[in-house]
Amino acid sequence: MKTTHVLSVLLMTSCMSSTQAEVIFYDGFESNTASGWNIAGNVATSGTQAIGNYALRLKQTASAWHTVSTQGYSAVTVQLRMAATALEANDNDRCIAELSSDGGQNWSSLIELTDGMDDASFHTASLSSAALEDNPNLQIRFRSQADDLGDYCWADEVQVTGTAGGLTPAPDIAVSGSLSFGSVALNSTSSSTLTVSNNGNADLLIGTISYPTSPFNVLADNCQQSTLVANQQCQIQVQFAPTQAGAVSDQLLINSNDGDQPVVSLAASGTGSQNPGGVDDFDPLSGNGNVSRSDLSFTTLSSGADPGSLVNFSAYALPANAAAPTNTFEGRLVLTNEATRGGFNEVKDSFRYTGSGDTTRKHLPEFDYHFVQTGSHLVPVERGMLANSHPEWEYILEPGRVWNENADNGYTRAALPFSLQQKNANCMHNGVMTFAFKDDGSITQVAYQIASETCLYFKADMWGLLGATYTPTPVANAQNIKLAHQAEVNARIPVKPISDLAVDYPGTQVANFSSSISSQHMTLYGLYIDGTHYLGGCQTRQGAYPYCEVLRVPSYSTAKSNFAGVAMMRLEQKYGNVMNQSIAGFIGACNSNGNWQDVSLENAVDMATGNYNLSGYMSDEGATHTNDLFLTEDHASKINYACGEYSRKATPGSTWVYHTSDTYIAGTVMQAMVKQQQGSSADIFADILRDELWKPLNVGQSSLATRRTYDSVAQPFAGWGLSYNADDTVKLARFLSIDNGMLNGQQMLDSNELNAALQRNSNDRGLTPTSGFKYKNGFWAKDMSADTGCSDLYVPFMSGYGGISIVLLPNDSIYYYFSDNDEFGWADAALESHNIRSFCP
Repeated sequence: MKTTHVLSVLLMTSCMSSTQAEVIFYDGFESNTASGWNIAGNVATSGTQAIGNYALRLKQTASAWHTVSTQGYSAVTVQLRMAATALEANDNDRCIAELSSDGGQNWSSLIELTDGMDDASFHTASLSSAALEDNPNLQIRFRSQADDLGDYCWADEVQVTGTAGGLTPAPDIAVSGSLSFGSVALNSTSSSTLTVSNNGNADLLIGTISYPTSPFNVLADNCQQSTLVANQQCQIQVQFAPTQAGAVSDQLLINSNDGDQPVVSLAASGTGSQNPGGVDDFDPLSGNGNVSRSDLSFTTLSSGADPGSLVNFSAYALPANAAAPTNTFEGRLVLTNEATRGGFNEVKDSFRYTGSGDTTRKHLPEFDYHFVQTGSHLVPVERGMLANSHPEWEYILEPGRVWNENADNGYTRAALPFSLQQKNANCMHNGVMTFAFKDDGSITQVAYQIASETCLYFKADMWGLLGATYTPTPVANAQNIKLAHQAEVNARIPVKPISDLAVDYPGTQVANFSSSISSQHMTLYGLYIDGTHYLGGCQTRQGAYPYCEVLRVPSYSTAKSNFAGVAMMRLEQKYGNVMNQSIAGFIGACNSNGNWQDVSLENAVDMATGNYNLSGYMSDEGATHTNDLFLTEDHASKINYACGEYSRKATPGSTWVYHTSDTYIAGTVMQAMVKQQQGSSADIFADILRDELWKPLNVGQSSLATRRTYDSVAQPFAGWGLSYNADDTVKLARFLSIDNGMLNGQQMLDSNELNAALQRNSNDRGLTPTSGFKYKNGFWAKDMSADTGCSDLYVPFMSGYGGISIVLLPNDSIYYYFSDNDEFGWADAALESHNIRSFCP
């Protein structure tokens, strides 16, 4: 027998009525309709079970929700009733009534009915809370979570009451206006006024206001340290006065006593322009075009044969004296002869992919993509991981640059960074393309070169010249694509070279941030501290990679943290009681196996399911795992292997065994959960991680994708398959360790579980994979007590195959490196950060 779960709810058995309050909303479904309700799944009105003649019936997996405005009302109370029939315990069936006061971001359960409470009796709940008052977006939802056709949930007598006026006194800050200045001529100015209002019914106390720095300037401010009564306003006037060409960004922070939004952050951005009257002058160039080059000359691009060897990547870079582009690229770029032309040099091939003969792996995939130009930037229309028919490779295209050189005969030169990602895998091979074009569609050949990667088992150089066609044509939604790219560039964290750490923090031994990893195998590394991103690496076998800011690196198992762990904590915060849900209740393949009924989602994320063959580290991740989990392309094959390969050896939650298959199971469970909550089209990555977390964090567009199965299911892998650039790596880590899982003052991740994952709760450290390490909610941690002299100090980190670490340091700094020689060593870097600012409390 199970009992009802109630959160801050008064259970009542008497008939619902309100003699003192006004009815704001009521629905007893007596009209035999569900008018105004949003419906997903099998939902209808029915008289089979009802308080009066009709109630709302939910069958199997379904939901119905309604939005109610309580603006102008205080003492708001929500009352509702729910019943259930034919629920089964072994299927984890349940009927749920819940409430959201923040527009559906987070839900509180009022009633949860399970097996033993399914006798068709109506249970009643009532909730009163200050969060319900004066709320324009209160949402009420009923959900059924069941498998069989005979499982039913019944909802009835939904009532919202309140008292007009008499609101609980509270300030409510609102800010109108924008600090996005666009293009402004050098040595000119543009100003904008922000209006700060108190939309609440108590005094708004505005404290300190942090101003953006030059070239932004606050001209007037009658808001700081002021008090605004209800409906009162004040103004802040900000000026943008650029003296140098290029895009700049900063922020203005307003502190107040608004309990819901104590800090308001407003982004300030603008571009200093040589030619502000031009059609599009984003990130303008000021050189005269007098560029001297020995490699990839206009003659080579126009009429040369395949170059016989690699060149230094400086030939693909934006030169220091580049002039503003005089031609504009918008349309379709198609390459020819990819399958037959080009050079190839094998550096490492552990699995003997290639031999002395020609193979498809030695050539680029077919290339047929659209681009738009904004100022001196060339932006791919198609972003993320681009599936194609090539058997080994897929493209990830990055924004590049366009410029003029005097020797290019009136053509404009372009460079496009790109990566080849191995199909169904996560290795990244980084390259650049370059060509010259005119507005009329004239185009040279396209030179390309790959001379670096992040890949333990396959390293190779590729280069060549390919024929190309450029078809100028308007691109749908071009303006929004340009604006999105400009916003992405402006939102990047300020960057300095890693060597500047010794300047900004005297005495820092910068070498300690890279000395543990072989330099020839280091892709990139960096330290984020005090708002600045100190970036190192980006070296290739042919000099420095010229577009380090968009260099793409793989996630591998850091996705077990950034995807599986974060998604679970988001669902726990949003819906509650998801981590303890049974695997078998959501995955048929696991349910039929028999070893998963007592295994929870949290067990799977912790890789502590109790189901394994060999308990030694990585012992179960051999050839069978590779062939049946990683290399299969459809979801059914992957999940059948993950659920069926291992036998029960230990109690769930007691023994840590490294299994990527467990994380794949966790991702599958969470996909089922979010579909159950939000409808059949919902997606755990797109709707939860991407839209609710990563987009608000201003993660770059190419990172807003994940590897998926190549079938109609399109199941995201969860345990591998993401990709990052350096800026995105820092933003995702900063959100967790420095911002504590909060966005714009709102808690987005379950704080208890996040604190446990980050080793901030000594009573909930997780399991011990090996001496000196912990693993909790998909995150690793290393005991650094003896190293630092700090008491009981575990430092959390993410780890990825081949030599990848993202370390969430306890002094509000972040260290990361991406390498590919199976070298895992970040203690020296952590201790150097500890020397900058102590880890000890």
